[in-house]
Amino acid sequence: MKLSMTKWIVKMRLFTIFSTLSGVVFSASAATIITNTDGSSTIQDDATATSELGELSLFKQCYPYVPAIKPPIEDSKAANEIQLLSNDAKVIQGNKAVFNGNVNFTQGNRILSADEIILYQLTNILTAEGNVILEDSTSTVKGTTLKANLDTKDAELSQVNYLLHGQAANGEAKKVYITNSGDSILMQRSTYSECPLGDNSWVLRASSINVDNVEESAEAYNATLYFQDVPIFYMPYFTYPTTDKRKTGLLFPSFENSLENGITFSQPIYWNIAPNYDMEIIPTYMSERGVHLTNKFRYLVDGQSGKINVEYLANDKKTDSDRSLYHWSHNGNFNEHLNLNASYTQVSDDDYFSDLNASAGSRDSNTLLRTAALTYNTDMTSSQIEVRDFQILSDSTSSTPHKVLPKISFTGYKQFDSSAIELSSYNEITNFSHSDNNMYSGIRTHIEPSISFPYQRPAGFAVAEFKLPMTYYSQTFNESDNKNFSNGYKGELEEQVVRVIPTARFHAGLNFERPTSWFGHAITQTLEPQVQYLYIPYENQDNIGIYDSSTIQQDFLGLYRDRIYSGLDRIADANQFTIGLTSRVFDQLGSERFRFALGQIVYFGDSQVGIAPETDLTVDNSEVTTSSIVMETDVKISHNLFINNSVEYAIQDDLVRRADAAIEYRFDTGQKVQLNYRYVENTASILEDENSNVNSKINQIGSKFMLPINNQWDMGASYYYDVENKITQDAFIGVKYESCCWAIRLDYGYRLKNHNINTGVTEFDRGPTLMFELKGLGGIGTDMDNIGTSSLFSYGEPFQLRE
Repeated sequence: MKLSMTKWIVKMRLFTIFSTLSGVVFSASAATIITNTDGSSTIQDDATATSELGELSLFKQCYPYVPAIKPPIEDSKAANEIQLLSNDAKVIQGNKAVFNGNVNFTQGNRILSADEIILYQLTNILTAEGNVILEDSTSTVKGTTLKANLDTKDAELSQVNYLLHGQAANGEAKKVYITNSGDSILMQRSTYSECPLGDNSWVLRASSINVDNVEESAEAYNATLYFQDVPIFYMPYFTYPTTDKRKTGLLFPSFENSLENGITFSQPIYWNIAPNYDMEIIPTYMSERGVHLTNKFRYLVDGQSGKINVEYLANDKKTDSDRSLYHWSHNGNFNEHLNLNASYTQVSDDDYFSDLNASAGSRDSNTLLRTAALTYNTDMTSSQIEVRDFQILSDSTSSTPHKVLPKISFTGYKQFDSSAIELSSYNEITNFSHSDNNMYSGIRTHIEPSISFPYQRPAGFAVAEFKLPMTYYSQTFNESDNKNFSNGYKGELEEQVVRVIPTARFHAGLNFERPTSWFGHAITQTLEPQVQYLYIPYENQDNIGIYDSSTIQQDFLGLYRDRIYSGLDRIADANQFTIGLTSRVFDQLGSERFRFALGQIVYFGDSQVGIAPETDLTVDNSEVTTSSIVMETDVKISHNLFINNSVEYAIQDDLVRRADAAIEYRFDTGQKVQLNYRYVENTASILEDENSNVNSKINQIGSKFMLPINNQWDMGASYYYDVENKITQDAFIGVKYESCCWAIRLDYGYRLKNHNINTGVTEFDRGPTLMFELKGLGGIGTDMDNIGTSSLFSYGEPFQLRE
C-alpha cells in the first residue's frame, strides 16, 4: 500500500525515546527562556543576567535563537496520540512500515523528523536516517542516524549535535546511547559548551560522558577544558550533579594577591555527608603566612538547623603563633511555641579578622557575642531563659561586659475587647558575673507592670501609659575595690539595693492632610504633629553597678522613648515635654516623595542620673533647658535622584553632635552614584569607654559608584576618607568584562587595617584580586557580580540613605 502526503492518527508505544538529554548539563546557565501558555516567551534571569541596559540584556543579545522551554501539556488522550506526516509511506503488513520525505512524528511537545523512518513490526525496532531531529520540551538533538528498540526503550544516535532549550548549553557527540527511556545516557567523543552556537571560546571535550538521570549525576572520562582553542585543564575522571542536587567533589578555586597575605590560593572541597549534613573543607595557601584550613559544617535535624565553622593556621609566619577560629550558630523550633537560638564565636587573637578572611564575623568586629536562648511564645506571653558571654578584641579587660549566667524573663500582655485598656508586665531575674575577680557581680530581679489607655483613629492617636519598675539587686564585691573597680566605676556599691521608680507618659499626635500641587503635579501633603510628656522621679542609683546599660544614641524616634539608657541599671529621672512635627508629600500613585521631621525635648530641670557617679553634682531643677534639635529629611526628587539628611544640633552648647547625609543619582542606563558624609562629635559619650588610641570623633566622607558601561563592560568603585585623622580608610575599584560565555574581573582594594593616633603608626592592606568565570562551569574567585559592593561599607545604606 502506498500513500502520498498521508496524515495518520495512531496509538503506538513509540515515543519513549523522546527522553531528554538535559542531563548533560554541568551547571545552571545564566538565564532561562520559557514559553508561556499563550505562546509568548519570557526570560527568567539569575544574578549573572540581571544587569540589563535598556530593554536588551546580554543574554538576549548573545542567544537570540535559543529555543524556549515549552510548558508541559496536560496528560490526556489527545496529547498522547501520535500525528504522522510524510511525503510517501509504504506499509508491508506484518513486516515493516517505511516513511519517506519530510517524515514527521508528533506527540504533544515531542517531535521526531527525518528523511526516512522505518518501523519493523516483528522486532519493534525503529530506524531513522538523514537529517534526524529529535525534539521535546527541553532539548533538540540532531543526528545522521537513529536506531531505537521500542520494547527495551533503548536508542542509539550517530553524529549528534544537541541543544538544551531555555539555556545556552550545546555540544556534539560521535555516538549517543540511550537506555531505559533516558534513565541512562552514554555520550562518546562528546563536547559541551554554554557559548552560543558557533562560538568556541570555551569547550569541554571528553572521551565519554555517562549520565545517570535516576541518580541525577554524570561521569566524565578524559575531560579537557579548552579556552580559545588552548587546553587549560585536564581531568582523567570526574563526576558532577546534573541538577541542583548536592554531590561530593571539588569546587572552583579562588586566587588573589595582597601585601598583607601575599599570593593566596584556595581549593574548596565539598563533602555531601548525608541529605541533612554537609561540609566544605577549604585549604588555603598564603605565601606570607602559611596554610590556613577552614571547615564549614551544616546540619538540619527535625526543624533544627545550624553550622559549625573551624579555622586553623599553624605557625603564622608573620606572628610566629598558631591562630584559630571557632563558630557555632543554631536556630530551631521544637514546636510552634518553643524555639532555641544560639551563637558562639571565639578567635585566638585580637587581629584575627583584620589579618585573615574569616568564615564568620567581619573585618570590623571587635565584640564577639556568645549566647543561647530558649524561648516559649504564646499569643499573650513570651518566656525566655538566656545565657550570654563575650570575647572583647582589645588589650584592656576594663571594657569586658558582664556575663549573663543566666537570665530568666517573662513578658505577659492582655488586651480587653470591651475597653481601651492594655495590661502588660515584664519580669526578669538575671545573674551577672565577670571574668575579672576585682570586678563586682550581682543578681538582679526586676518586675515592671504597666497599664496603658490607647486611642487610635485615622485623624490621630493618644496613649496614656503608667509603669512601675521595681528592681532588687544583690551585689557581691571586694570592699577594698569599692569606688575603684577595674572598669573605672567609682560609685560606692551596696550589697542590697531596692529601687522603685514609677513612670508616667502621655503621647499624642494628629494627622492632617490636604491635596495640593508641587511643580505642577498633584500631590497630597500631610502634617503630623506629636507631643509627649514624660515624668520619672529622681532616685540616686550610684550604689548600683553597671551591668548591661549604656547610652542610646539620639534620633527622631528616640525623642519619644521613655529611657535614655539601654538595660535596666539606670532609669534616668525625667520631667520633660517633647514636641515634634513630621510632614510628608505623596504623589498620585501614593509614593512618598518627601519627608521632613523635626523634634526637640524641653526639660524642666536637668537629669541627675548618669552612667558615671554623681560626684559633686549640683543641679538647678528650676531651670528650663532644651535638648538637641533633631531633624531628618528624605527627598525623592525623581525616580533617579534621592537625598537623605539627619542632624542633631545642641543649641545650648552650640555644636553639632551628630550628622549624616547621602545623595544618590540612579541613571536610567543602570549607573548609580552616591556621595555621603557622617559626623559624630564624641563616640566616647555613647560607648562610655575612653580609649586613648582612638579618636572619639567620627568625621568621614565617602562615595560609591556602580558604573555599568554597556552590556559587556562594568565598573565599580568606592572611596572613604577620615577627615579627622586625615587618612584614607577604604578605597576600591573594580572592572569587569563579560562576553556571551566567559567573564573576567580585576579589583584593587586599599583598606586601613590599623591607625594609632598617638604613635602615628598606620597599617594598610592593599592588593589586586583577579576573578575569572566560564559561564556554565563556574569560575576562579567569588562574588563576580557584586562589583558595586566590594568594600567595607555595603552599598545600600552606608549612611542612612533610604528610598
